[in-house]
Amino acid sequence: RSSITLTLLACAAKPMLDLNLFQVDKGGNPELIRESQRKRGAPVELVDEVIGLYDEWRRIRYDLDQVNKQQNAIQKEIGLKKKNKEDASELIAKKESLNSEKERLTNLEKEKEEILKSKASTIGNIVHNSVPVSLDEANNEIIKKWEPLADADNIKRRPDGI
Repeated sequence: RSSITLTLLACAAKPMLDLNLFQVDKGGNPELIRESQRKRGAPVELVDEVIGLYDEWRRIRYDLDQVNKQQNAIQKEIGLKKKNKEDASELIAKKESLNSEKERLTNLEKEKEEILKSKASTIGNIVHNSVPVSLDEANNEIIKKWEPLADADNIKRRPDGI
């Protein structure tokens, strides 16, 4: 029972637009999202906020990748020095400082990613071109109408006892 609940909770997370859609350099079109926000009557500035948060997250992610790269290179050097029975204390100290930097960047990256996803999830899906631009239902187009049968005389009635 608890696994079913967890699955339902995981599926209940609010979907969001693909973050690549906000990035021109990744084939996205942020102007399309801005126009969609205008049609909804929602704040357009939110799109620019998400783009800024994404760029910030991406820079932090790059820095974290560079620290990992340096850490791996130092670890290889430490291995070679130990294999050759040389002193590696300097490299070990450098690796420890990189470990603390890595931990700091990892926490910062997770924090920025949460903020980014929460902001991005407030932006709705792209409004289709056929949707009328209006902030209320007055301008909605009637596509199909349904009405119940008006001829009550033709309805067969059952006796009360059945």
